[in-house]
Order: sequence, then C-alpha cells, then structure tokens
Amino acid sequence: MPISIKNVMMKRHYQHEEDIGLFQRMQQDDPLAFEEIYNRYFLKLSNTAFKRLQDREMTEEIVQELFVNLWLKRHRLPELKHPESYLQTLLRNSVIDWFRAQARQDGFAAELLAQPDRQTVNATEQHILYADLQRAYESTIGQLPEKCRQVYALHQQGRSVTDIADQLQIAPKTVESHLLKAHQTLRHVLKDYSAVAVALFNLVF
Repeated sequence: MPISIKNVMMKRHYQHEEDIGLFQRMQQDDPLAFEEIYNRYFLKLSNTAFKRLQDREMTEEIVQELFVNLWLKRHRLPELKHPESYLQTLLRNSVIDWFRAQARQDGFAAELLAQPDRQTVNATEQHILYADLQRAYESTIGQLPEKCRQVYALHQQGRSVTDIADQLQIAPKTVESHLLKAHQTLRHVLKDYSAVAVALFNLVF
C-alpha cells in the first residue's frame, strides 16, 4: 500500500481516537498523532489566548510555540488523564509568562527614564538618544485613557491587581484589561526603541 494512502487512512483513524491515545502515540514519535492534536486544539487554544491578549499576532506566536515545545518535550510529558486540561494549563502559563515579560520590559523603561542622575549621559549624541526615548515613552503614557494611566501608574509602583481594584473601586478584571491595553501600547514603542534602551542602560548603569 503506498505510503500516502496509508497516511490518509491513519489520519482518518486518528480523527476518531481519544486524546489520551493520541498523546501516547505522540510520545512514541508518531507525527500523525501530533498533527491530529494540533488540528484538534490549535483553534480552541487560540480563541482562549486571544480573549486575554487581544493581539492576534502574539496569540499565534504563543500557541505555535506551545505546540513546538509539546513536540520537543514529548518524551518528558507526565502521565496525562486529561490532555485538554494539560494543554489549557500550558497555555495559561504561557500567557502569564508573557504578561510578566511585558511588565518587566515596561518597568525597565520606566525605571530608566526615572533616573535622577544624568551626569553620565553628557555627550550630545547620548542626550539625543535619551531625550528621544523619554519623549516617546511619555507621549505614549500621556495618550492612554485616564483610568488606564491611573492603573498603569499604580502598577508601576508595585501595587497588586487587587490593591488597584480596591483603591479605584473597579473590578480586578477591569484592572487587568487596563494593564493589557497599556502593555500592548507600550510594547510597540519599546520594540522601536529597544536599541536605544540598551544603549542607555549601559550608559546609566
């Protein structure tokens, strides 16, 4: 039987196989089983991630990376009784890691621009780099909606989501939405000025 026809028949068979069986086959290096898992859950995981991220490009990147790691680490997976729950847990952790990375990135820019001692940044070119980044950062913050700016400012002070929600008398999910909006907006600025930020980091510190 030609390989291509055999593969088609196996794919059709896998479409009716339970998740546990597919994961077991994948752990035995079966790429067709992995392909079926991917086809079965890519859209579902993407929809879940997009609800939190509201960024289609980042959603696709995170979910694609999740499946790449799933295949690469297939021999080290725990014994799974609920594969879908396991995938959802992986996705939740990936989204949390993304938010943490954004918070660190945004926090670095805020800390950098808050440095009171600029004597080390004394060359004309260095002043221009610093001023350029500062204007871009402050302009971006200034264009955020008022409540979003308040939430972001409190977050930069180290306040938790719960503390911010209590102080501003809004729901924790509303706080998360404001932080998401601020992070997404700043991410574009920090991406464009990343080289400047690195240069200034070396100069100031």
